[in-house]
Amino acid sequence: MFRNLTDNQKLVRLMPLAVMILWGSMYVANRVIMQSMPALILLFIRFSVSGALLFGFAKCKGLKMFRKEDLGELLIISFAGYFVCEGSLLLATQYSSAGYASLLNALSPITISVFAVFMLGEKLAHKEIFSLLLAVAGAFVIIGNPGDGVTLAGTLFSLISLVFWSYVTIRIKKLSAKYDPIVITGSAMAIASLPALPAGLIYMHVTGETVRFSAGLVLPLIYVCLICTALAHLLWNTAMSKGAATGCAAFYPFQPLTSMALGIVLLGERCSRSFLAGAMLILLSIMVRQARFHFSFRFKPAVYGLFHM
Repeated sequence: MFRNLTDNQKLVRLMPLAVMILWGSMYVANRVIMQSMPALILLFIRFSVSGALLFGFAKCKGLKMFRKEDLGELLIISFAGYFVCEGSLLLATQYSSAGYASLLNALSPITISVFAVFMLGEKLAHKEIFSLLLAVAGAFVIIGNPGDGVTLAGTLFSLISLVFWSYVTIRIKKLSAKYDPIVITGSAMAIASLPALPAGLIYMHVTGETVRFSAGLVLPLIYVCLICTALAHLLWNTAMSKGAATGCAAFYPFQPLTSMALGIVLLGERCSRSFLAGAMLILLSIMVRQARFHFSFRFKPAVYGLFHM
């Protein structure tokens, strides 16, 4: 897999794997934090801290900022990709188990590959199609009997997050041809924090939930904000800018392995047999994807142009 690659190329190839491990651990950390803080308030804290840090770093480095003609694209990424997607993912974690939300999100290789074919015209090999079918089968097995603590709301929020993030990931990749990933990530998070605060306050008013801050939340918040949000998203956008979207997405199944293991060890979550069977199918899909046989074609459907907005 890494044969004949330079050290820099190997580092870029490993970035998606590191991101998936970090994001997998974030599900568990989020569950701990959300015992004392509503999901959308956590979203505001994550994006305001991470956005300010990355945007400030970009300004200090003198990196090129967004031009007027690209502000519309930035708003789409900020609202649809970060606010709606990440907010839905946090709510999915709140209304289900950490492992379940992470595992459904591991279906991203399917949706990202579909969007990459239609929006970027990337190649899709036969083995990749087969691996996607395996991942879909795993999802159906899990959804059919997801285990304890999973609600319909949690499933719906997970699916919303899955589709929105996959679509915006492709738009980020296209935009990375013009701007540094630090600028894209910092700007998008800073803008996404603006609707997150009023949304969190409205959510608290409707549900009656409150923020119960304690010293024990400091370290989890620092970890989630700086490591799982600022660093992980920066690594992801960097990897997307340097490699194929379908290749980066192939590492997603490592995310539920991390969250599932940590959820069992740290949160005492249980795994049903169907949950484990579905997880194995999804992991098998990535093994098929990395297999060394190549029968590929370029699929450019007639509706290709509809996605170039």
